[in-house]
Amino acid sequence: MTSPDAGDSEPATPTAAAGDEPPLPVGSWRARQRLEYHEQQMLMVQAERGPAYGAAVLVITLVVGALVYFAMRQPVQHLAGTARPVTELPPAPTATSNPEPPPPPATTSSAPASTPPADARAALARHPLSTSDATLGTTVCALTRFDPADERQAKFFQEAKICADAVWGGALTAAGLPTLPIQLVTVQGGPASTQCGPVNPTDRPTQCRATVYMTPAHLRDVEHDDRYPGRYFGVFLREYARAVQEATGLTALQAVARKQPGAAPADLDTRLAQQATCLAGAAAGAMAGQGAVDANITNEIRDRLSTVDAPPDAAAWLAKGFQSKSFAACNTWAN
Repeated sequence: MTSPDAGDSEPATPTAAAGDEPPLPVGSWRARQRLEYHEQQMLMVQAERGPAYGAAVLVITLVVGALVYFAMRQPVQHLAGTARPVTELPPAPTATSNPEPPPPPATTSSAPASTPPADARAALARHPLSTSDATLGTTVCALTRFDPADERQAKFFQEAKICADAVWGGALTAAGLPTLPIQLVTVQGGPASTQCGPVNPTDRPTQCRATVYMTPAHLRDVEHDDRYPGRYFGVFLREYARAVQEATGLTALQAVARKQPGAAPADLDTRLAQQATCLAGAAAGAMAGQGAVDANITNEIRDRLSTVDAPPDAAAWLAKGFQSKSFAACNTWAN
């Protein structure tokens, strides 16, 4: 028998092995039909195994996808001002038998330890009592006829205080300083109790907390100032000036300066005394030639304050204050 004519029959289709499906052209009708078949099979399996199986498949799919994403993209750690991959670790330190200690932490102090202390006189030199151009105005002073007896001296000092209050009041106001009243106590008979300790009649005149303590017995019997009123008057003017230093806060500044590192307490005490002497000279200059303060009393003031219990250069500072009558001329702290 002869075989059928080749033009009348279809070409033989290769058969697939058992269990295998031959590949189909992409987008063909049979390919779409096979995809729909597999989707139906998956739906049937999910229907048979329940919703838990579908959820598990979804979770597995998401986990696998995340692992793939992070495997392709390394995370980074952000530090202050830089970005550095976490995997870039610093090299491990090499072990040594005697490791060196770490350097000490940096200090925040901007001044070296050897910086010298601030000038102990700086605040005193800037105080208005040392820098103000205020001058003690001319004042007419009335004084009773002098007698060295205790009671007569007490009256004399009361009149001297009236003169000093008038001289100092306007100048302190002009310098912007508080016009705290200066008090006066004449010590007679027994000791006076003060915050600075007792003051006996034979002790030197002094001041404490802006109160002047005059001691007639000391001036008359210990110093032997006799009947020279200017010597008594000069001591009063100096103690009044010291009381002004106290009342305006300058004495307190000097006490602080004495405790500063590097300060010279003896020098500071000398300068405080020199300033009081100069200011007493300024007050005497404002009264000189007016009323009871004649040339004799003026000369007695100069002699007493420049010789007895006087600081170094007392005569020069006294003359400087007498001539200028200003606070700034008595700045003993500036040089």
